[in-house]
Amino acid sequence: MKGYPENLDFGKMGGLVPVVVVDAITGRVLTQAFADKEAVEKTLETGYAHFYSRTRGRLWMKGESSGNRLRVLAVTADCDLDSLVYLAVPEGPVCHTGRWTCFHNSLAGLGLEEELWRLLVEAFRQARIAVRRGYGGLEEYVYIVNPLTDNIPPPSPLLVSLLVESLLSRANYRAADKLLVPEALGLPVGGALALRAGLPVAVVRKRRYPVEGLVVRYTSGYEEGSYYVYGVEPGERVLIFDDAVSTGGTLLAVLDALERLGAGVAGILASIAKPQYRGLKRLEERGYKVERAVDVYVWRDGRARIVEPRRGWSEELRLEVVDMGQ
Repeated sequence: MKGYPENLDFGKMGGLVPVVVVDAITGRVLTQAFADKEAVEKTLETGYAHFYSRTRGRLWMKGESSGNRLRVLAVTADCDLDSLVYLAVPEGPVCHTGRWTCFHNSLAGLGLEEELWRLLVEAFRQARIAVRRGYGGLEEYVYIVNPLTDNIPPPSPLLVSLLVESLLSRANYRAADKLLVPEALGLPVGGALALRAGLPVAVVRKRRYPVEGLVVRYTSGYEEGSYYVYGVEPGERVLIFDDAVSTGGTLLAVLDALERLGAGVAGILASIAKPQYRGLKRLEERGYKVERAVDVYVWRDGRARIVEPRRGWSEELRLEVVDMGQ
C-alpha cells in the first residue's frame, strides 16, 4: 500500500489504531493493543511488534522486559485503514499471566458444545454399519463407517474445527513436545489438532522406513499388524490422538513403544470411543484417561446410540447395514 503507514487513519482514536495480534502458526488471537504512527513504523522497521502504551504514555516493544517478543511476518489494515492485524510468531507466552494468549477468560452460554453435539448427530445420521471379521478373541467386529473416523462422507469444516477446540480445551497440550497420530484414519483431524495446538506431528506408520524407529505389534478389533514409531525422541512428551478407541489395541501398542523408548505421555485424545469393546477400561487400568468427543454403541442389526460422555446427551439412530467384503 503506497504511503503506508501514512495512509492509516490515526484520527478516530486520537492518534492511535487498535492492533490485533494473530499467531502465525495456530491462527489464535494472542493479544490486542494500540499503536501510534511511530509504533507501526518501528514494527515495519524491526520486524518485531511495537505498540503505544496508554497507561505509560510511551512507545514500547512487546517483550522488552520479559523477552517474549512477537516476530511480525505481515501487517494488514482493514478496509477503513483504521485497524491493523499483526501476523506474528510468539517467542514465549504473550500474556503477563504466563498464558500463551491474553484471551483465556471464557464467557459461558454461547452454545459451542451444543453446536458441536448438533453437528455430531447430523454426521452420524450419515453413518453406515458393517460387520467384519473380528481379531483379538472377537468372532466379529461391528464397524461404523462415519464422517469423523473415515471421512465418508467428509465432515464439515465447522464440525472439525469445533471438535478440535473441544478436545484441546481438555488437554494440557502446552506440556507436549509433539502430537503423535497413528495412520491413517486419525490424520485428517490430527493434522487440524496439531496446527491449532502449534505442535509438530509424528506419525505412527504401518510400514517400515529406512530411518531409526521402533516396531511394535498391534491387534485391533478388526485387524492386526505392525506399527513403526518414528520422530519421537527419548525424554520427549507426546500428546496422542487416535481416530477411535474400541478394543484399545492400537493405543496399548503405542504406549508400550513409548515406554520402551523412554518417552512420556501428556494425554490421549480421540474423536470417538466404542465402550462396548472395553478399550477405555483397559486404558484406565494402565492409568490413562481418553478425552473424546462422543461414545458410540453399535449393533449388527443397524441400531446405534451416540452419547456425549461429559453431559450424557444421547441420540438413538437406525442405520443402513452394508457389506464391506471382509
